[in-house]
This record gives sequence, C-alpha cells and structure tokens, in this order.
Amino acid sequence: MGKKSLSLIFSGLLFGLSHQVVSAGESLLPMRLSINNTTLTRCNRAELKAFKIIHVGSAALYLSACSQLPEIFNLSPKRLRFVYERSIPANAFQEAAVEYLKLNLGSRYDDWQETIETFNQAYKSVKDGDYYDLKFHPKEGLILALNNTDLATITDPEIGLAYLNIWFGKEAFSGNLKASLLKTERL
Repeated sequence: MGKKSLSLIFSGLLFGLSHQVVSAGESLLPMRLSINNTTLTRCNRAELKAFKIIHVGSAALYLSACSQLPEIFNLSPKRLRFVYERSIPANAFQEAAVEYLKLNLGSRYDDWQETIETFNQAYKSVKDGDYYDLKFHPKEGLILALNNTDLATITDPEIGLAYLNIWFGKEAFSGNLKASLLKTERL
C-alpha cells in the first residue's frame, strides 16, 4: 500500500481510537443474506484490521453454496460485507482500491480504468456502525452499497469479478483476511 493511502487510513483510524472496540453484532452479519432473489449463506467471518494490528471491524463472505470456496472468482452470486467500527475517509477506500487493483490486474487495469474509477468515486466516508456490501450477480454485475443503499454498479461481470482482487487477489489488501474468508471449514 502506498504511503498516501496508508496515511489516509491511519488518520481515519486515529480519529476513532478513543471509541471502545466492540465486535460487530450478528444483526449486521447475519447467517443469510440475499441478492436478486438468491439466498446466500455466510460461509466465513473475519476480523478487519488495518496495518495488521488495528481492529477496524469485521467482514463476512456470503455464497449460495459454501462448497464453492476457495473458488471465489466463479460466476455464482456472492456478497462481501464489511462492518466498520471506526471512521474511515472515502478517499482511503478509493486509493487503496486502485492500488490493489493495479497490483493484481496489471495491464487489464488500464483497459478497465474508466469503469473502475467511476465505480470507486461512489465510496463515501464511514463511521462506527456503517457497512459496505459488494454484491455480485452474473446478470447484474457488481453493486457497491452503503448501509443497504446502492451507490454504484459495474455491469460487466468480468470487471465486477476482477474487482474482488482487492481482497482475494495474489496481492490482497490483507493476507489474513483473505485466508480467513476463503477457509473451507465453516464458522
């Protein structure tokens, strides 16, 4: 991660350090969610950390069949939810997304840059209790939602799946998060 992205995330985290850390409740990470009339099951849940030490929230991966793990890049419906317990500025999400997509996609990033940048501009700052969803369906593409309000869509399923490289690519945002979300033993 670049120094600028790290500084932005760290600034947002410092702002929230006085807040008591409480793990995300089951109400925001339920056992089942849906997308386009397809019920998805929570396959795994993981702690979301910045700099490998600062707890910022929790993440969960939902699939129609957890047996699909660890093949996350297939065309089946999926939902990735991030529940935040700290404030993080919008530009930290935007810059980190670009950085990890460039690392993982190489020249494909250049081909898809306009679509990705338009999608990334929809990110908003978050505070304690907010949650982002990335909802993928092969007929709809990838939808970014904040607190259950859709913000942006990548309609091309290939680009939508490629966007998941931020968390599941070879150079993932967090290796521990990736491993926890893709483990084959269910929680």
